[in-house]
Amino acid sequence: MTTQDQRSWSPHSNALFPDGFRAVASRCYLQCPLDAAVEEWPDDRVWEEIEARFGEPVAARGPITSRTLVPLRGVVNEPMRHGRLFLLGDAAHIVPPTGGKGMNLALHDAGVLATAVLRQRAERDTSLLDAYSATCLKHVWNYQAYAAWVTDLVHDAGDASYSGAFRRRLARAEFERLFASETAGRLFGEFLTGLN
Repeated sequence: MTTQDQRSWSPHSNALFPDGFRAVASRCYLQCPLDAAVEEWPDDRVWEEIEARFGEPVAARGPITSRTLVPLRGVVNEPMRHGRLFLLGDAAHIVPPTGGKGMNLALHDAGVLATAVLRQRAERDTSLLDAYSATCLKHVWNYQAYAAWVTDLVHDAGDASYSGAFRRRLARAEFERLFASETAGRLFGEFLTGLN
């Protein structure tokens, strides 16, 4: 990435946001301790944390319409086929929202299954149905690895009290490499856009 790209991100100890990021409505994930309770996060605290991450006051505070503690976890159910039952999307695998791949994986599963069903119906060939689980799982595990990596990276780069100062410095160095190295940036872009 270019030097201009490097300057277009605002670092904060708990997050990275693009400079000038504005939205009418947004979903934000704020890192909190595993033993936190929703009641510990009233609107004022949520807005304070968001402003801390933006590095400036939020001009117009809207209502917080929902707040939930979400464990960021990955799950894969193998195999993705049980007899005539085919698992797709969240029924087959869950990825943390940090990687933004849940819908992409579900659509991939649906495309693989649709192609297999059409072949079976048109040609009486069950080979794609038989290979469904293996075909999808190769893709699923690739993106589970990406989602786990980016989730750890984003959270380790934040508050050092979660993973320690050493992990925080490693994560920050990795972010710097993503923005400074064209090769690292290209690979990250491929994962982010689903081209890998």
